[in-house]
Amino acid sequence: MKTKGALRAGCLVAAALTSGISAPAALMAQAQLRADYDLPAQDLAEALRSIARTSGGEVIFVAEAVQGRRSPPLQGRFTLAEAVRTVVAGTGLVVETHEGAMLVRAPTSAPKAAASGAKEVGITVTGTRIRGTQSPSPVIVMTRRELEEAGASGLADFTRILPQNFSGGQNPGVAGGGDQGGQSNINNSATLNLRGLGPDATLTLVNGHRIAYDALNQGVDISAIPLAAVERIEVIADGASALYGSDAVGGVANIILRRRYDGLQVGARLGGSTAGGNVQQQYSMVGGADWSSGGFMAAYDHGRTTPILAADREYASSLDGSQTLIQRSIRHALVLAGQQALTGGMTLELDAFFNRRRSLKQTPFFADRDVLTDGLVNRPLVRSWAVTPTLRLALPHGWEASISATRAVSRTDIDSRRYTASVEVPQRLIYENRTTGIEANAEGPLFRLPGGAARLAVGGGYRSVLLDVNVAQSVDGTVVTTRDFTDSRGVQFAYGELSLPLVAPEFGLPLIHRLTVSAAVRYERHEGIDEVATPKLGLVYQPHQDVTLRASWGESFKVPTLDQVNLVPEGALLPGRLFSPQPQPPIPAGETVLLLLGGGEGLRAERATTWSTTVELRPRFAEGLRVEATYFDIDYRDRIASPVIGFLAGLGNPIYRDLITFDPAPELVESIVAGLPLGLDNITGQPFDPVLVGAIFDSSIRNAARERARGVDVAMDYDLDLSAGQRLLLSGSASYLESARQLIEGQPFAERAGRIFNPPHWRARFGGTWRSERASFTAFLNYTGPVLDDRRAPLQRIAPFVTVDMSASLRGFADSGPLSGFELRLNVLNLLDERPDLIRNPNPGSVPYDSTNQSPVGRFIGLSLTRSW
Repeated sequence: MKTKGALRAGCLVAAALTSGISAPAALMAQAQLRADYDLPAQDLAEALRSIARTSGGEVIFVAEAVQGRRSPPLQGRFTLAEAVRTVVAGTGLVVETHEGAMLVRAPTSAPKAAASGAKEVGITVTGTRIRGTQSPSPVIVMTRRELEEAGASGLADFTRILPQNFSGGQNPGVAGGGDQGGQSNINNSATLNLRGLGPDATLTLVNGHRIAYDALNQGVDISAIPLAAVERIEVIADGASALYGSDAVGGVANIILRRRYDGLQVGARLGGSTAGGNVQQQYSMVGGADWSSGGFMAAYDHGRTTPILAADREYASSLDGSQTLIQRSIRHALVLAGQQALTGGMTLELDAFFNRRRSLKQTPFFADRDVLTDGLVNRPLVRSWAVTPTLRLALPHGWEASISATRAVSRTDIDSRRYTASVEVPQRLIYENRTTGIEANAEGPLFRLPGGAARLAVGGGYRSVLLDVNVAQSVDGTVVTTRDFTDSRGVQFAYGELSLPLVAPEFGLPLIHRLTVSAAVRYERHEGIDEVATPKLGLVYQPHQDVTLRASWGESFKVPTLDQVNLVPEGALLPGRLFSPQPQPPIPAGETVLLLLGGGEGLRAERATTWSTTVELRPRFAEGLRVEATYFDIDYRDRIASPVIGFLAGLGNPIYRDLITFDPAPELVESIVAGLPLGLDNITGQPFDPVLVGAIFDSSIRNAARERARGVDVAMDYDLDLSAGQRLLLSGSASYLESARQLIEGQPFAERAGRIFNPPHWRARFGGTWRSERASFTAFLNYTGPVLDDRRAPLQRIAPFVTVDMSASLRGFADSGPLSGFELRLNVLNLLDERPDLIRNPNPGSVPYDSTNQSPVGRFIGLSLTRSW
């Protein structure tokens, strides 16, 4: 005990000499006493000193950590811990309690994988809207610095290193075509796809607010935000519609921008794939100013990337050399963010960005003909922007309110050229998304409970989303519009979240160190579609201060996209003899089948039930060590899809009996055909005769599918403080996934995870970073598990994709003079030049590897140089 006391005294003396101790040592009981506070918005260091003087407690902080930071007004009656956590909220600093003293420090490292947010007790983290509490769902946090050390040039690279994410769908590495995504990523965007449920089932926010969707799907292009503007990105891989509304079935990603920056930094980066192609140039600048009552940050990023073509890769030699594997792109991005304290406890914040990206994608239709003979050339131009002002107000008794408004637009304009026997057919596709919204929120304490203050967060608002689609092509010199609509939808919403701390550590109870329960509910009304109320319950329980158990249960939902609602119904007339096996009784010779495709009526919200259980260990005998494991389960119902797979074999399948009308009346057939906007596609070779239609087979989209996803996430961090200012940060994370889909009730579930063009069962990332004052070195191993190609016999196992990434940096070549402020970084991604495993394709013109799971980039070497003032 004497040794421990001496060590504690030494720490306090050292802190006093280098920073500031706001008060003499306090007893544990003092930390539990409440005091009245009426502090204005001011410098954070002064606010912490005032809290220490008023409470008579002990507040320890390092001057450099709080320098330049502002605190909000503090009004009301609080304990020492509550007061410190309130003024530190939103700064990114860590608040810890040590035997009654409060320690405020900069985070030594943000968790690499699932993080609980347990140390970030003063911050409103993604996963809860209540300040100073922990999310019952695990939070994954990655900072800008960690992304840079991982070799990332932008947020698009975050999709490849997050084990809970599936990189299929809208991501630049997806080659497209057939089962590999078709043209879903025609505009070269990057979206998050948690648990492989689809980009439209992951909600992406910027500083907690929505921005416009990208192209036709309800994904958000995270590559529009330059990395230099990012503070960190937080991810909840758990259902969160009760807090954030539609789309949060797979989870939520929140991109936190830097709101204050003091100085100027310019950077340049050059790199390329050693096998050829993918030459990247990137130039960035971030600057800003920080003053006593506010500050701002402005960031600009310009990048150019050359393509990777089939001709650049030996394993793609079966394709025509003009086939695009990675698109060429030129981009410009600008972000502005800031805040200013006003009078009366008000603070004004602003987030704004603009993005412009032009790309080129070439898709030959055949392996022996180039794209200008038979193929498709797309030149998409994407322009997106968003502006969100927010006014925050400090209210009496520790409450805080805010009101924000958002206007965001994303426009994709594609110049498309289709070539058939060298004959060019021009086409233009325009997809424009708009989001406009206003939201008001309030949060604060309600009443006292044994474990602390019960807190409530409430809010509501209105937003509208719009999708404008125009597709036109030139036929014999005449422009023909094939799709043209503008549709919008208004959304009214309201939510409430309650946190009840029942037991606090100060009680000293056996097997109950801390216990907090929470509940949330959200109501949304989507005009003309559906209205949904979704609940969520949460539990945070610490039987011991080294062990934390979390559990959450809730409902989530996703409304139909505007594209799905406006999908045009289509009809095709086929000879009955094509269908095999024939139904009983069979379609008579000479009769036809009317197949209905495309849009359907009466689409409603998709719904899901999600729950997760997490165990986290932070043993005191190994300071800096954190181990976490999470089990998750998602039951996703009423998914919108066509209920039929292989319709030519479906007519005789009894599971489709509710979709088939045999021997329909000619009047019914004529009525359906008359209602087809594009008319009937008759491929029978004979005139249409409603009397000869032997069956109507309805495979149009509807709320029919069901999907199950379950698995385990594991993570480990170990932050070691070495001698002479050096640190070693070891981390590892892995995700195991089981998922299956049932297209219609009565069908068996078809396995998805572990199958080609779907998420693998396993994804993992392990490694570490060594840091000193002037240098750092990072090395990580990335593992994407094998998948099974079950498209035809014999089954083929696609080998796992394993890469090693390394990064090293040198900075501060001198303390002053022309060499000061420089940082040189070398990145080597896929050090061992891992190549995709070849697959069998029935079409020789298809990409010969699984581009949703394996990358053609190969070994990439990049060198960057930054200078700060």
